Amino acid sequence: MPSFSFLPSQPRFFEQFECACANLVEGARLLQDLFDHYVDVDNKIAQITEIEHKGDHIVHEVIALTNVSLIAPLDHEDTQHLIFALDDALDAIEATAVRMSIYRIAQPTQMARQLAALVYQGAQELNEAMPGLRSRKQAEKIHGHVVKINDLEGEGDQILRRALTDLVDRRVDVFDLIRWKEIYESLEGTTDRVEDVGDVLLRVMIKNA
Repeated sequence: MPSFSFLPSQPRFFEQFECACANLVEGARLLQDLFDHYVDVDNKIAQITEIEHKGDHIVHEVIALTNVSLIAPLDHEDTQHLIFALDDALDAIEATAVRMSIYRIAQPTQMARQLAALVYQGAQELNEAMPGLRSRKQAEKIHGHVVKINDLEGEGDQILRRALTDLVDRRVDVFDLIRWKEIYESLEGTTDRVEDVGDVLLRVMIKNA
């Protein structure tokens, strides 16, 4: 039979969310480094995979904590939505990195680097916003960070359109078209996943304000 706890466990929820967010930032930093300094590629991808595995461990810890806490700062559904959104964003980072190896990319394009930078910037905004979950008075601060994340995602949409248009205009061969289309869309999709975390965070904050 599980041992239940009351109020003393509440700070651990916030600590775990902040840990998950910091881990996401590290994954995003490593992704940008992969694109900006494209050397020792397999080792860099392996580091990102390690970060993703650490993220999985944090998810398990949060779910386990939920199951043994009679009183939690967030309800079970909100806790799951938030931690799984963070996990999805980290999964997207790893999936993007792995594609660089699968498709045998020789060098990233400038627009791919720009998209990777947006992922990192969005993760940093999340990391600054997440501690606000501890206080109901921080809703406005969280909203400000989420607005910035939404702007970054919109910028990612524009870069994706330019990147795909460039592929068509340059009449690249079919293989290059397929692999770069996949990588560009994976990068832009990762900015979407980061935006999803921000949106969930804001909804949870408003709900509990």
